[in-house]
Amino acid sequence: MKQKQFLALACLILSAAFLPSALANHRTGTLITPELLVAGDFNQDGNMDLAVNCTGFDLVTILFGDGQGGFTLGGHFPTDTLTKGLDVGDVNRDGHLDLVSATNWGYDEIVLLGDGLGAFHFPTPPCEIDGDGEPVRMLLRDFNNDGLLDIAVNAPDDSKMVLYFGDGKGNFPGPDIGVEGLSGSPYGMDAADLNSDGNLDIVVGGPSTIAGNSKVNVMLGDGAGGFILSTFSVGDLPSSNKIGDLNNDGIPDIVVGGALPGNTTGNYISTFLGNGRGVFALAQTVQLGPGNLKGDIALGDFDEDGNLDVAFPKTGSQIPMEHSTTIFIFFGDGHGNLSAGPVLTVGQEPHTVIAVDVNHDGHLDLADTNRTDGTVTVLLGDGNGNFTVSSTTSVLSAVP
Repeated sequence: MKQKQFLALACLILSAAFLPSALANHRTGTLITPELLVAGDFNQDGNMDLAVNCTGFDLVTILFGDGQGGFTLGGHFPTDTLTKGLDVGDVNRDGHLDLVSATNWGYDEIVLLGDGLGAFHFPTPPCEIDGDGEPVRMLLRDFNNDGLLDIAVNAPDDSKMVLYFGDGKGNFPGPDIGVEGLSGSPYGMDAADLNSDGNLDIVVGGPSTIAGNSKVNVMLGDGAGGFILSTFSVGDLPSSNKIGDLNNDGIPDIVVGGALPGNTTGNYISTFLGNGRGVFALAQTVQLGPGNLKGDIALGDFDEDGNLDVAFPKTGSQIPMEHSTTIFIFFGDGHGNLSAGPVLTVGQEPHTVIAVDVNHDGHLDLADTNRTDGTVTVLLGDGNGNFTVSSTTSVLSAVP
């Protein structure tokens, strides 16, 4: 844990160091590399906007939606070194959406408060939340049932999760809680009430470099920030874990997508059905062939048959520096099984996909980040499981 006696000074230095004129001093690469993205109405015009973490330039990009599937650059907002995790919520209860970013080399979480007009700023005084273990993923949820948003962030190097509890004013003053003893290096995560006790639980992947040893960690919450741990086995190097009711029994299930770069077994999707007590059983594994997944899959009822479907962004191939341009669609049958649907073409190296209705037609659309191209592609859904590219927007425009 970093020394906190210099927190105020460090935050002031951080704020000053990342003025727009300093964006050319990107420290983590020459490519802007958009990765995770979240959706929300950041300028409160009634249209869905997008926020994208741009790893190479250590900032978050805002794209404003026009309500018809088009997006324009809304601004760049600095974070800290190698921004990785990203989530959205109203952390200070002012009615405006805020952003929290976890930074891998910064070992911290950065709070960016929204003004309701689409701009974001550091809290006053500036605040940095010290983290552990090179965090790369995080969730913004109410884990202690006080009505205020909290942060759960991974610490892959330390095989643990850390929780920071919010005060409803945009601060996360602590004391924080570390959940030790997770299997593998905690990675992709999601949260829901898995055992119907009214408390939020967490699922977080546990990739292992030992073949056949990767797990998913199930963290059953007690509503006060404590968790009981269990695991189940998955394919090698899982990247993404998403929660949804796959078999329409009212009990949350889990979809696991993999595999991270360096895998020798190829990409896959596995579905696990829950029993309502936090225990999960494998329903199906679909092997997708050579490739890797660096980011997150998305769940949604794309063909509107009442069953959850999956969108899977294939990031790369087994050949170094050969990038994919593919998003796979899989349709659910309502029993936990998936079948292949359309194959969508987007930009190079799709990282993460989200499902959201961007054009107010009642059908789920998709947005994905393309790392190599430095773009976000939006595809409009027709409610039958088909998607058409609506826009591709650069996150690099106006960055020196």
